[in-house]
Amino acid sequence: MKSLRLTPSRAGRSLLGMRYHLVTLGCAKNTADSRRLERALRLARHAPVATPEAAELVIVNTCGFIDAAKDESLAVVRELDAARTPGQQLYVIGCLTAIADDAVRAAVPGVDATFGVEAWDAIAASLPPADATYDLPAAAQSAAWQLGQLSAYLKLSDGCDRPCTFCIIPTIKGRMHSEPAERLLREARWLADSGARELVLVAQDSTAYGEDAAGADGLASLLEQLAEGVPDVPWLRLMYAYPGRVTRRLAETMARLSNVVPYLDMPLQHGSDAVLRRMKRPSLRVSRQSIETVRAALPDVALRTTFIVGFPGETEAEFAELLAFVEAERFDHVGVFTYSPQAGTPAATAGEQVTAEVAAERYARLMELAQEVSLARNRALVGRELDVLVESEAPARAADGGPVVVGRTYRDAPEVDGLAFVRGTFAPGALVRARVDGALAYDLLCSPAGAPPVVELEVVGSRRGARKLRRRAATRGQ
Repeated sequence: MKSLRLTPSRAGRSLLGMRYHLVTLGCAKNTADSRRLERALRLARHAPVATPEAAELVIVNTCGFIDAAKDESLAVVRELDAARTPGQQLYVIGCLTAIADDAVRAAVPGVDATFGVEAWDAIAASLPPADATYDLPAAAQSAAWQLGQLSAYLKLSDGCDRPCTFCIIPTIKGRMHSEPAERLLREARWLADSGARELVLVAQDSTAYGEDAAGADGLASLLEQLAEGVPDVPWLRLMYAYPGRVTRRLAETMARLSNVVPYLDMPLQHGSDAVLRRMKRPSLRVSRQSIETVRAALPDVALRTTFIVGFPGETEAEFAELLAFVEAERFDHVGVFTYSPQAGTPAATAGEQVTAEVAAERYARLMELAQEVSLARNRALVGRELDVLVESEAPARAADGGPVVVGRTYRDAPEVDGLAFVRGTFAPGALVRARVDGALAYDLLCSPAGAPPVVELEVVGSRRGARKLRRRAATRGQ
């Protein structure tokens, strides 16, 4: 699923390796794809640069999952095209070009090449070969390879075989295909050697891992291999489980392996059986069985889920069922999408479409309830001790002038969940044993274990932490 149409005047350029800048949009799975592209480019001896202005090639890895993501992708491509320096090439790749290559070309006619998904080697091969004597900058050989920094994504598989009526991913990605375990173990080892302290396991459906090769429970076996293969990575985190595919063996394997954190992201999509039938998603009975299986094996598990509001035909009564489901199950983290019809999917032409105004109002009501539940869950942690993975590059300052670092507990996935603020000065990557002294709707206020409790903590500056807060505010609802 690639399209390569180089502009003739630029296709013949010969460089001793190109300086490139890669822009990644969309989800964690796109981030993992970008890392693989980076690896292919660097193995071909092309060098990354920090800004588009310094690059000879700018690459945009797009998202095409929903309309808002498509619009953002096109806006970024237009902006980069308008700012191009003389002779600079522009590649557009990924999900959007896989399903709407002609639309991208029409919107930005000056694009030099487009590729679909999983075309990393083809992209690298399309560039002029680097001279054998070309010397990569040191940054490209060390920290710059470490795209995930302290937390890195490990993509287990791509594609999806599920029949969800609202989802365009099977059209973009095709059938589910698992990465060989040997390759994943090599990549995990490489990330660990690069300094990763957390590996976040992602896929369109992580619980389908191995079904195309080894059969059922392939994910449990992979977790065992990863836990043994990278024992120096303290956190392995599992995202995007499919309800009904969370087996007892998987849950018990997670509980048994000390470096697999008790956290699970299981998108459930709705809390009304009628809506779930129209979505072609597992029933509430199946969802509850999966939740019970996980909680029985992992009593301290943090559960994250995602719901869609405004699905075609969703009635007020069906939405009330969703609210009741969230209230009853008390999820630690809830993300919410408003339904976005995707051309080519059954839901786009099925049933009466819910108005944008109604969908927005339901989104607000569900997020308000989710926030209340999250606050209650966080308050229940006050007085407990948890490990905090420190992420901030330099301490922020509390209102009283004392240093504060920003990190996360096992309960919070990077980018989408909450933060933990810990008094003191600790290096990035440190696992600090901390006591929870206070709770906000999403975040925890902490002190090092054994220190006097913090009565009140107001952080007045946080560098990376502040940037993280802004990113989280933009993505928490998704």
